[in-house]
Amino acid sequence: MVSLQLKQDKMEINKILEKENLLFSRKEIHFEIESNSVPRHEEVKKILAEKFSLNPELIRTQKISGKFGTKKFDVFVDVYDSKKDFDRVVKKTKQEKDKEKKVLEEKKTVEAEAKRAVEEVKKAKEEAKSQAEKPVEEKMEEAQ
Repeated sequence: MVSLQLKQDKMEINKILEKENLLFSRKEIHFEIESNSVPRHEEVKKILAEKFSLNPELIRTQKISGKFGTKKFDVFVDVYDSKKDFDRVVKKTKQEKDKEKKVLEEKKTVEAEAKRAVEEVKKAKEEAKSQAEKPVEEKMEEAQ
């Protein structure tokens, strides 16, 4: 039994079942966590990564289910052997796809703004250069 302190909430973890799934190149693990509140998926990944020295990017939380009236939660996770296997098996959710699209759009807008700023700087330099080449008399006429 492992006790970890997380956000002033003591969690006790008991491993119930560990099964090797060779078809998907992963380990399927079933835990029972005793906690005052429902553990979040990120918390579960962090705890497992610390306890078993795993890469949190290779852990996928399948399910966290609680039992009414108790502080015990069943947690089902899959731990993949490599990032390649993880990407091959795990399909992205709609929220993850939308988040990636948003990041790409923001990146494109930032690049477009940077390009526009570079063009404006070039134009300003060209105008300054052309102003420097004009005779003094023309500059006086433009000022009036």
